[in-house]
Amino acid sequence: MSFDKIKAMRNAEKFLAQGKIKAAISEYQQVVDNDSKDFGTMNLLGDLYSKASETKSALRCYNLVAEHYSKQGFSQKAIAVYNKINKIQPNSVQVSEKLAELYKTKGSVNEAKSHYVILAESYQSKGRMVEALAMWRQIAILDPANTEVFLTVADLCLGEGQTDEAVDAFADAGERFVGRQMMADAEKAFLSGLGHESGHRRCLAGYVSTLTSQGRADEAIAKLESLLAEGGNSGEILHALADCYLEAGDIEKAEKSVIKLVEQDPAEYPKFLVLALQFIDQQSFDGACRLLTMASEHMLAGGQAEEFAAAVRVVLEHEPENLDAVRLLVRFSTWQKDEETLKESLKDLARLGKEQDSVDDERFALSQLVLLIPQEASYAERLTTINQEHGFEDDAPAASGLFERFVRPAGVSVEAQAADGDFAIVGAVIESSNGQEMAVEVDESAIESISEQGEVQAEPVDESPEGRRRREAESIRFYIDNGYIELAEKAIEEFEVEFGTTPESAELRSYLTGGAVDATFDVTVSASQNGTGSLLDDLRSELDLEENREDDDSDFETRYHTAIAYKEMGLLEQAIAEFQDAAAAVKPDDGTRRFFNCANLLGHSFMENGMPKLAMKWYQRALEIGDLTDDEKQALWYEIGLVHEAEGEYADAGRYFEQVYAENVDFRDVRERLKNIAIAA
Repeated sequence: MSFDKIKAMRNAEKFLAQGKIKAAISEYQQVVDNDSKDFGTMNLLGDLYSKASETKSALRCYNLVAEHYSKQGFSQKAIAVYNKINKIQPNSVQVSEKLAELYKTKGSVNEAKSHYVILAESYQSKGRMVEALAMWRQIAILDPANTEVFLTVADLCLGEGQTDEAVDAFADAGERFVGRQMMADAEKAFLSGLGHESGHRRCLAGYVSTLTSQGRADEAIAKLESLLAEGGNSGEILHALADCYLEAGDIEKAEKSVIKLVEQDPAEYPKFLVLALQFIDQQSFDGACRLLTMASEHMLAGGQAEEFAAAVRVVLEHEPENLDAVRLLVRFSTWQKDEETLKESLKDLARLGKEQDSVDDERFALSQLVLLIPQEASYAERLTTINQEHGFEDDAPAASGLFERFVRPAGVSVEAQAADGDFAIVGAVIESSNGQEMAVEVDESAIESISEQGEVQAEPVDESPEGRRRREAESIRFYIDNGYIELAEKAIEEFEVEFGTTPESAELRSYLTGGAVDATFDVTVSASQNGTGSLLDDLRSELDLEENREDDDSDFETRYHTAIAYKEMGLLEQAIAEFQDAAAAVKPDDGTRRFFNCANLLGHSFMENGMPKLAMKWYQRALEIGDLTDDEKQALWYEIGLVHEAEGEYADAGRYFEQVYAENVDFRDVRERLKNIAIAA
């Protein structure tokens, strides 16, 4: 016989009208026993059990109803039922946990915070400090105005031996005190953090900012100098000390600090530009050029060529005859392959070199002008005159003199070279992947070899007809490789006039029309007398990325490792193209991590290139791979969160960061990200 639900419901209502609670309960219990999805009736049944003081049965009904509403996303209904449970079981940890999350989802900050406080205090009273910390952090995220909570977190972290987390909490507290203009409290919080980690960047920056904003830069300097003397994290302290000196207007001490800082961490080179602009503001143009010189190679290779050039031009606007500034403009023009600007800057360098008796500068400028403007005989004539007057035996400047100023030998620090007034202007010093420095030259007319002692020595010049023909051919290849196509065409014509139409000239014409290389760098690594190797080839060798021709996966390996090399050099467009080709050569489900690695690095490359939407595409493709580890999933969620954050989509960013946080609270800076997202949203 089938159950008659309608009849049972009518009977229950009749019993209720008569005040027969237990009889009504019996009827309603039959309804839910036969229809477990009738949560409305189950909720009513819980109310009746509660009235009948049958607490255990009431809680059973309420919990089933609350869990159902929560899973279905009916936050308000779930909250109402959990509040019924809370009346029966006041301060229940489980109920508070449910209510805290539901109120947080609903956006009811105060209610969520009150339940997190109950949880935190309950965990603390039971000695469960890890859980208590998690709750206090949730409170801090929910309530940006609550500064004191971070001090609570800091104290708890110290008690648990979590020093790093404690110092972060002191920094958070200090920053929020600053936001509320409570400067004394901010200073105390930052100092507390520094007392446990003297090199903590946020505490250092906050401490310096707090004091300098009150006109107390001298106190900040004294404190930082004492921390440095005590042997703290000198890199971070030097960073803060340089900022402090700049704020105080003491550019000489700031320069010393910045030089020491860059010696320890080359990535801090942007400080040179900041300091150079300070020198310019104070009309100290020689100092500005000195700093721009030390930063030149980093800025050009790091995509800051225009900022570099703008600073140099400001110096020249004030001092058109500044020889150092003209040298820097020559360097910039060479890097940009701006032939017209290069010609003009070389003319200025030749003129100023002559006027200021700088023979090396004049000779170098003339030797380049002879190559760039061969039809103007006056440059060659003047170069010949200088060579005769000073006893130079060839037209090209030797490795001594000028180039000793332009190339920093291995083992010589930036600071030591700065003290001597020598700077890496035209030549470059780059650091390979194994930390060894590689000296690089300006062009083929002055090939240099670096001895084991780091000294620069000139190669002997072959003056035979064969030697001259070889040098001319190398010069033409240099023009083609560096994009000077018109110069190359003219040079080939002159080559054929002097040496006749030879197989060598035919090869050069073929190279010009079909084999020209888009050379991103205008410098080549010094090599043997017989030729020079490309920078990319040497970099691949340093990274142990030589191609294995016998490997069945050679096409993928070649493209993938070439892409990595490009990315390391900052050539993002080229890196992206190679990563895409490498990804196309493999399948996502081939049982290797090759496609995953390509997709992940494509996401990073597009983000670095300012294209977050394209980065998202590749992160999502990586996420679709079926056998991802937990670490890989967390990394991808984090990166997708960064993409949403970059696009201003804070709710979506927070959702992905929370996924990471739920599985690994210590993943990178996800805690800090969540805090910032909560404030921004």
